[in-house]
Amino acid sequence: MKRLFILLLVLAVASAFAFEKGTKTVGGFIGYNSYKYNSDADAVNTIAINPVGGYFFMDNICADLEVEYTNTNSSDWDEPETHFGFGIGGRYFYNYIYGGAAFMMMSYSPANVDLSYSANYLKFRGGYLFNIAENIYVDLGAHYMMGFGEYGGDGEGDNEESELQIGGGIDIFFP
Repeated sequence: MKRLFILLLVLAVASAFAFEKGTKTVGGFIGYNSYKYNSDADAVNTIAINPVGGYFFMDNICADLEVEYTNTNSSDWDEPETHFGFGIGGRYFYNYIYGGAAFMMMSYSPANVDLSYSANYLKFRGGYLFNIAENIYVDLGAHYMMGFGEYGGDGEGDNEESELQIGGGIDIFFP
C-alpha cells in the first residue's frame, strides 16, 4: 500500500501542468458579491469587475497587480455607491487549480453623501482554470475580502467589512 501511494504521488508530481518562469498573464474576473459593511449589517448584493495582470517569477508562482471596480445599489438607497481599488498579491498554481492572497486599497464615493473614504483589505482567492484554447482559460473561483485597520479620509472607526465573491472570467497566458 505504501509503494502504491508513493507511485501515485510521483505520477501526480511528474504530470503536473506548470506555468513556467517568465510567463505573463492578463485576465479578468466578474463576480457576484454578498457584501456586509460590518458584522451586524444586512448583506447587500453587487456585481464587481476585477482586471488582473501577472508575471510568473518562479514556476507556478505568479505576482499579480489587480484593479477592482464595484457599483453597489440597493432598493433602500436613492443613489448607487462606487468602489474603486487596486492591489498587489500572488497566486500559486497546481495543475489548473490555484490559490492566492492580495493586499487591496479601496476608495469609496457614495453618490448621495458628500464624503469619500478609503480602507485596506486582505483578499484570499481560489479557483480552477478550464482550458478553452491554446493559452486561454475560463477562470471559475471565489474571493473573500476582509477589512482591517481604520478607515481613512472622511471615514471613522475600524474597518470590519467582509465580502464573498463567486464568479468567473477569462485568463490569457503568454509564455
